[in-house]
Amino acid sequence: MKILQLVTKRQYRGAEVFAYNLSKQLLVEGHEVIFAGLYQNDDKVLKLEGALNLDLSPKKTGFFSLKTAWRLIRLIQKEQPDIIQSNGSDTLKYAVYASLFFPKIPVLYRNISMISKWISHPLKKRFNQMLFKRVSFVTSVGTFAANDFIQSLNYPAERVQVIRRGIPLIEVDKNKARQILVRQFNLQPDDKIVVHVGNFSAEKNHRFLLDVFERIKTINPNIKLILVGKGILFEEIEAKIKDRNLQDTVFMTGFRKDIPNILAGADLFVLSSLVEGVPGVILEAGAQKVPSVAIDVGGVSEVLVDGKTGILLPDFDIEKFKQATLNILQNDNFRLQMGRNAYNLVKNNFNNEQTGKKFIELYQKLLSKTN
Repeated sequence: MKILQLVTKRQYRGAEVFAYNLSKQLLVEGHEVIFAGLYQNDDKVLKLEGALNLDLSPKKTGFFSLKTAWRLIRLIQKEQPDIIQSNGSDTLKYAVYASLFFPKIPVLYRNISMISKWISHPLKKRFNQMLFKRVSFVTSVGTFAANDFIQSLNYPAERVQVIRRGIPLIEVDKNKARQILVRQFNLQPDDKIVVHVGNFSAEKNHRFLLDVFERIKTINPNIKLILVGKGILFEEIEAKIKDRNLQDTVFMTGFRKDIPNILAGADLFVLSSLVEGVPGVILEAGAQKVPSVAIDVGGVSEVLVDGKTGILLPDFDIEKFKQATLNILQNDNFRLQMGRNAYNLVKNNFNNEQTGKKFIELYQKLLSKTN
């Protein structure tokens, strides 16, 4: 089979990294992949070895570009993929538009978040309902996200399937990874290292983490927080760190490609997002035997087992988040056992090979209906 994986940009972000990891497995299984971004990414481009990599337009020029749409149509005419997989909301309208010209090619949509949070306006809801009428099938990252999708759009449940993301188990020397972080941020050897990975946007709720670590600093100044990522709020958070005199407690790396190495060097991962589908970064931390503390939103509970692979908190209580963080970091045996449990959860339930095979089975099922 030949699969067109359509992403917003070929960038190191959730939906795109998922499509990338899935596509790597598809290539291993002997299939062809076209890895196409709607818009060009000028920095830190995600390139899939063994696939056709391309971008349709230099940049986004509005809600919908006919020029971009026609480039996609010409790509489909030339390459004749068997399946079009839309990864991320911006890709949906282009995939659906192209399907008007290629009605026999199934369009598969990958739902990675809680769609109700993004289509609350009635016009947005009606527009998305119209688009999804032309989508052959929807895969969802988790059960909560799938149910939310079905209920929000009144979409047929029989055309939705949960296929959990696959996480590559990348082996990293944890001692060396830790030493690199200690040197890079001028830390002490006995400091405890906490990591957060995510785009600097409002829904990732970095301000909450600053509130938490402002309190932690007064109790144990040897606990450090490393914030990994870029985004529109990067400079604002950077300024707040200075305003609160947290420069010796909270550190910012900017964009990084070596996420497994950073996570491997950490003692704990934290997540305080306002909105989440099923956060793959908790699984990436687990793949490096690192437990998590997170708020129970969206499908977080599908990747974090409270008391076993980390601590799951019911609400945005700064004091409880602080205490949960301290409880794990002050008990090494407890922390290490949680890390092992997190690793086993990823290994047994979020296997990249299993994920690839489930998608292949679904592709074949969709194609059998069109033949």
